[in-house]
Amino acid sequence: MIDTVRTQKIFFAMGTVNTVTLFEESDEALSAAKERVKDLDRKLSAYSHDSEIYAINSRAGISPVAVSMDTFRLIKHSVMYSRLTDGLFDITSRPLSQLWKNAVKCGQLPDENTLNEARKLVNYRDIILDYQKRTVMLKNKGQQIDLGAIAKGYAADEVRNILHAYGIENAVINFGGTVINMGQQRNIGIQKPFAPNGQSAASIKIGNGKAVVSSGLYEQFCIIDESFIHHITDIRTGKPSDSGLLGVSLVGDNAEELDALATAAFIMGAEKSMELLKHRNIEALFITDDKKVYVTENLREKIRM
Repeated sequence: MIDTVRTQKIFFAMGTVNTVTLFEESDEALSAAKERVKDLDRKLSAYSHDSEIYAINSRAGISPVAVSMDTFRLIKHSVMYSRLTDGLFDITSRPLSQLWKNAVKCGQLPDENTLNEARKLVNYRDIILDYQKRTVMLKNKGQQIDLGAIAKGYAADEVRNILHAYGIENAVINFGGTVINMGQQRNIGIQKPFAPNGQSAASIKIGNGKAVVSSGLYEQFCIIDESFIHHITDIRTGKPSDSGLLGVSLVGDNAEELDALATAAFIMGAEKSMELLKHRNIEALFITDDKKVYVTENLREKIRM
């Protein structure tokens, strides 16, 4: 069966291009979906001076900040994922990511002292949540939160809920590599590392309600002093992850969870992340730095190379 696109909305938010494609008519559903994502972006951005995350970061070590239910819920969930991954997923890693972004701009690697000082600021246990007052506070000055590794998944799940509320049953949500399928089975392409955008290394057939989230070092990288620098930081070293992977794609029911765990799985590597993913009923495809592809058992029959 071939889908015919009936309506589609493409817009920029959360640092990426977002596409919501419906295979049935509903301009109202698309408008509601876009507004929901834009609203989340206003709350959750670490860059906008008007966001709740910016307020939390600005008041680090000083005072708690009252936040919306969205922000509180997502930070609470992030702490849970940090515990699940022994801290490999950590939304307080922004000081490290900013350090490496500045290194890329300057073309110079950070020295060990600067790196160690940034590492001291990374600790999800320093997030103080007050459930009664719905406030968030970072324990120490200089600490910062960034929800970039989980917000797209949360937003995609929220859009799915909106589409369901409007009676939409046949759609694809694609938020910069975070994909949710609604309706019939579809093949979702997995980006080939270092190839032109849209060139697939494989495709995964997923059914109704399933999500696919991909993460890879090929998305943002550069070379400084013969060192390969990319955007996924291993907080244990403070440096770009060196797990032997080029990319990982996870398949499951909850895009928020997949978004968070894709980061952790990439840092852990294929072998070490298997037990965690199996426990969470998540399937995975790994692309190693020697261009080999490994998939979990239940995903093998759904992969096309």
